[in-house]
Amino acid sequence: MSTPANVHSLESIEAVRNALSLFDERVTDALTEIGAELRRMLEWLEHDRPRHWRSQVRLATDRVHEAQQALHRCLMFPIANERPSCYEERMELKNAQARLAYCLEKVERVRHWQRSVQHELFEYEGRISQLTRLVEVDVPQAMGVLTRIVRHLEEYQSLRAGQPRPSYNDVSLAQELWPDGEVAAATVGGGEHTSGGDDSDSSAVQAIKTEGRLDAKM
Repeated sequence: MSTPANVHSLESIEAVRNALSLFDERVTDALTEIGAELRRMLEWLEHDRPRHWRSQVRLATDRVHEAQQALHRCLMFPIANERPSCYEERMELKNAQARLAYCLEKVERVRHWQRSVQHELFEYEGRISQLTRLVEVDVPQAMGVLTRIVRHLEEYQSLRAGQPRPSYNDVSLAQELWPDGEVAAATVGGGEHTSGGDDSDSSAVQAIKTEGRLDAKM
């Protein structure tokens, strides 16, 4: 058996609906912003950084090759029958080799972070899917239900305001609230023993009193 609704304020229902709408808007904006940041980060990690460090590796390799040639040339020309130290050329070659090793390490680090980020992104998408469903499905459905409730209650209030109770007698009001068949069953109550309608009036009055208690709760 259904329980009568005890609604005290349409404004409260509308406030809940507006709060849901604001929540949906803010969460959707936040998810959109997070998604944009993730795309920018992936673009930077998967395209920008690999391209940058590959270029740096080529430059460092060329620098090492040039330093080796400079050192070789220096060693080919002895000074006063003594082999030159070529200190500056040796230091340049050492620095060039260190730079190349650094760039190669960065290439490997980028690959490592690509794998790590892809794994974390997969985990994030799994966790965020429930929130995404909430704002894309559950919240709009709840707002739709609240909208229908408010509309029905407003229609009910409009009906009651446009057709006040004093303008009806008990039987006519019961005929508007219940289908014809139910009214007949409630008002006739077995016509073989009520010809004057006294029992039917009593049944209708009882129904109106019940409806009045419902109105008192609105």
